[in-house]
Amino acid sequence: MRGHLVTGAEREAGVRQWLLTSLPGADRPDAAADWETRGVTVLPTGTLFSAVRLPADVAAKAAGSTDWAAIDRYLSSALDGPVICTREGGAYVALVPPSAARTWSVSGVVFLGRGSVVAVPAPGLVRDHSPGAYWSVPMESPGVLCLADDVAHVATRGLQWGGDRV
Repeated sequence: MRGHLVTGAEREAGVRQWLLTSLPGADRPDAAADWETRGVTVLPTGTLFSAVRLPADVAAKAAGSTDWAAIDRYLSSALDGPVICTREGGAYVALVPPSAARTWSVSGVVFLGRGSVVAVPAPGLVRDHSPGAYWSVPMESPGVLCLADDVAHVATRGLQWGGDRV
């Protein structure tokens, strides 16, 4: 059996389509247009994915640095899943499975489940190409999310080392 190489563009297209399925079919073209014109769109959480909003100072304390690039590297290593940096909102948003809502217990960070929304940058939009929200850790493949336990570990570490609670 031969392996199939997937290009970055093909992977981003797959991620784009997967993220858009969080919306009703009629809303998907508008969300895709938002990505093209603004670089970001708003998607609902709680069905396809949920999210954990880590205040930037909590992520910085966990990473041991206030440098954006260093925090991105730390989160990539610690979480091994997609993370969005909101920049102007001062937060990192880790995408986790919706089932994490049943067991999430870390106080001091916000869990975004059913009934919430999150601003999601266009797939492939990274720090050096965006003045606003960007993928701190890009989504590697459709459906590949952070493990909630890993996010809880990062949050707890940052809070223990002096990050502010929300």
